[in-house]
Amino acid sequence: MMRPLLYPESTENTPSSSVVSFQSTKDFEEQAVLLDGWNQGYAQLSSGGFEGYVSEMRFDDLHLFMEYSSQSLFQNGLLPEDVIAVGVPLQFSGNGLFCGSACNHQSMHIFSGKNGFEFFSPTQLVMAGISVKRDALLNTLNAEDAELALRHISQANLLHLDNARTNAVRDFMAGAFAMIHQHPQLLQSTQNRASLSQSVISLLTECLVDSADSTDKAMQHSAMTNAKCWNIIAETRELVRKNADMPISVAEVCQQLGISRRTLQYCFQNLLNTTPMAYLRAERLNGVRAMLRTENSVTEAAAHWGFWHFGHFSQEYKKMFGELPSVTFKRRQSH
Repeated sequence: MMRPLLYPESTENTPSSSVVSFQSTKDFEEQAVLLDGWNQGYAQLSSGGFEGYVSEMRFDDLHLFMEYSSQSLFQNGLLPEDVIAVGVPLQFSGNGLFCGSACNHQSMHIFSGKNGFEFFSPTQLVMAGISVKRDALLNTLNAEDAELALRHISQANLLHLDNARTNAVRDFMAGAFAMIHQHPQLLQSTQNRASLSQSVISLLTECLVDSADSTDKAMQHSAMTNAKCWNIIAETRELVRKNADMPISVAEVCQQLGISRRTLQYCFQNLLNTTPMAYLRAERLNGVRAMLRTENSVTEAAAHWGFWHFGHFSQEYKKMFGELPSVTFKRRQSH
């Protein structure tokens, strides 16, 4: 199999070499040190010449990366205590073993935590990774949700996600890297960097909190009245209006209202037959539509409102409004 050229080997026109970088190598030991701060060591297990690369975005408390390795490796590493790092395979074939457990294409790898990690990786692996400061994630959660997240990140382990969540992480990472390559100037905007950070943390929270074991939702919320649920929905809508110039995440809603994600989910599902995420996505789509009156491009408006996979965004926009965002943009720019 040929090396997957998912992302370009040139960072020309990127705003800063410290923000976006691409490094390739033909030496697995060199590859081991490309992820700064991971304290990694690699040993090659399969036969043949090695090829690999690491494509990265770093800013503020966020680090996104894609790592490709052509050969099977034994990897070990230890991250700083104040970092949470996870990975989801974009390309995975054969057998893998992570911290003693069999892993596959659906596994979210929790690399951080006490005692470090050990990973027997397969050949032709492409891993999409997210690393954030521990406090940057936990500070967006209320006490109950933070406790649920901490169950997963206390030590390196595997989190087995359903297809929808795994694909959401894959699609987001692939879309964000492609979008930044095509429009590197987006990261020059403080607002866009904040939007990207918020999108990443929200996505990570969905995996860590919503995948935690919990009691039956219907049993837990059976005592909640429709009036109380409606008040929570009304307060959510008020928060959206107060943040009309930027997206707000499910985690922020829960934190500001002092409720758990499960409570918010129950209220929206019970009364509106939808999810908080779907509701907030609709609000963000409306935000993009309004911004198309004044923004220089559809891409800039999409990024401002936290849409980092342009293909999916266009489909969602057309489904919501009956036309592609480019059609709306051209019509409004001509008036």
